[in-house]
Amino acid sequence: MARSAWSVLPAPRIYPILAEHRVPSLSYFETNVSLLGTRQPELALQLRKVLRKNVRVFLSAQGMPTASCDHDSSTHALHSKYDPLKEARQALKKNDYGEANYFIFLGFGLGYILDALIEETADPSIHCFVVESDLEILRAAFEARDLSHILSLPHLHFAWPASGAELAEQWDRFFDPVQAQKSTFITHYPSISLNPAFFRAAAEKIQSQIFQTYTDINTLVAKSQTFLDNFVQNLPKAARAPGLAKFAGAFPGVPAIIVSAGPSLDKNIHELRGIEDRALIISTDTALKPLLAAGIDPHFVMTGDPSHANYLHIKGAPSRESFLVAEATSYPDVFGEFIERTLTCTFENSALHSLSDLLGNKGILRAWGSVATMALDFALWVGCRPIIFIGQDLAHTDGRIYCTGLNFDDQWFAGVTDPAAWQKAIEEMRSHKRAVMIEDIFGRPVESTDKLTSYWNWMTKECRDHPEVQFINATEGGILRDNVNVMSFREAIYRFCDKNLDLRPRIRNAFSAAQENNLLYVGVNLAVIKGELAALRDVLHRGSQLCGMDAGYSAQELRKRLEATKDAIYYHPHLAPLMDSLNQMGNFNFLRRRRSILQRPPDSENLRDEIKNTYAEYFGTVGEALDMIGHALSRIEANFDAEPLP
Repeated sequence: MARSAWSVLPAPRIYPILAEHRVPSLSYFETNVSLLGTRQPELALQLRKVLRKNVRVFLSAQGMPTASCDHDSSTHALHSKYDPLKEARQALKKNDYGEANYFIFLGFGLGYILDALIEETADPSIHCFVVESDLEILRAAFEARDLSHILSLPHLHFAWPASGAELAEQWDRFFDPVQAQKSTFITHYPSISLNPAFFRAAAEKIQSQIFQTYTDINTLVAKSQTFLDNFVQNLPKAARAPGLAKFAGAFPGVPAIIVSAGPSLDKNIHELRGIEDRALIISTDTALKPLLAAGIDPHFVMTGDPSHANYLHIKGAPSRESFLVAEATSYPDVFGEFIERTLTCTFENSALHSLSDLLGNKGILRAWGSVATMALDFALWVGCRPIIFIGQDLAHTDGRIYCTGLNFDDQWFAGVTDPAAWQKAIEEMRSHKRAVMIEDIFGRPVESTDKLTSYWNWMTKECRDHPEVQFINATEGGILRDNVNVMSFREAIYRFCDKNLDLRPRIRNAFSAAQENNLLYVGVNLAVIKGELAALRDVLHRGSQLCGMDAGYSAQELRKRLEATKDAIYYHPHLAPLMDSLNQMGNFNFLRRRRSILQRPPDSENLRDEIKNTYAEYFGTVGEALDMIGHALSRIEANFDAEPLP
């Protein structure tokens, strides 16, 4: 078991750094790398293989190790030659880290900046995520210093690989939004100067992941009830519509063009005319009306947003050829827009998956908050190769939010009569979004948002995870630059869309076949779900009784019994995920309050009352979620009785 980072420190001094490093010893590596290997064995193995060629370690005037790095024919100091710890303390003061408990270190050097933070916070529970661009520097730190006090921190991770989708995945595993009070970046400026583009990209990626996490939570909190209501209302029509499942692999090797409504679509939308038989045109719902206005009727239109505002993008659209792919929780009126040309699907990992079984096997698409991610998975689902993006800026290219011709243009620009008024309207719309600066495909800074960067991160990962597919970004703007080939749309058409594939008849034939084989089953799962609902109400009743009684249990015993009752909720696999989705904020508040309880001594005053109140509030919010589910099941049953499905 690793030593506590605090149990070895002698009083009264907090951090005995000077005594450790009076001699220029390089004998610490094996001890340090062994400690690292207990939690990150792959990185430990990589460090053992690294040869230190460009990093030189020597003693500072105060007797502590310091270092320099040869880079681009120059020697760069990583720390002060006189007192590296004092320098780190002063650098730390330039960071705003008050109330933070999650720290992202951009650059490590020999680790003094983390030493300074440990001194300042005196809190072993801080979460430290270290990003270092050069393994030679990390190797030098492990050789030059005894880092056991750092490596024994319970929440420490050295990011490796420290870039791209791998970095995002590591941060996602490391970051717990329930525990996170505040996240902050701590910058080691000498490291930044060695590789500014690397650290800028890493900061962008981590920031986008943080935004993505909270976006997911907020989306579930805001829309879970709407998702459920829409599903109940859509169920009869969605069940009758053919499913996407019959289209799996239907267009192998056919080029796909995913059309989104980013600002850059205005540059090349006209290039789509006349290629309808040479590439599968997949439109997001937002891009449909701009496409139709340009004389282009796409093959497929994707929609999955539950809101009325989003429905307006396709309401009354004069499409004669397009087929709609609608997720089962979409705004209900979408199922009346493309009569006899609608396919149904459900989303992967949807909290409604147990209810979605009532639809039969309609096919599953993955989405990450954006219809563009849904379109990407559809292109993969039907077997398209290559996949070409246009209008996929994921940024405010040229200061604009969307392309022209959107359904909302008349509303957004009402009363605009000159360029100055137009620009003012655009700036007003942007001011309500959380801005993030990102490097675009041309290496220039461009404004994006928290939501757009979360979609960017997801799409980048998807492209990386499908090396068998060639992805082309022909947007001619924006930030989608990793794991894709960037070229003009005209070049992409010339290189990949040169054959007549007679696509319209193929799509109609596939749709007709899906209609003929649209097998439905309804009824069995409804009885199972209703049984689980009754069982969950019994669990809540037991929990409420425990919270209300005074049986003389100790605080520890009471919490143990209440926790066992809470765990019993999750013995019901059909409804527990849906209940969690409808109770996101209740869960979030409970987990934070429970964490506070666990940090208190067991004999604390009023601890039993706090435990009772915390669990009683939680059971109350679960009960509210179950009431929503019960109402939905009653409506579903009434729909079946009134209009039984074949």
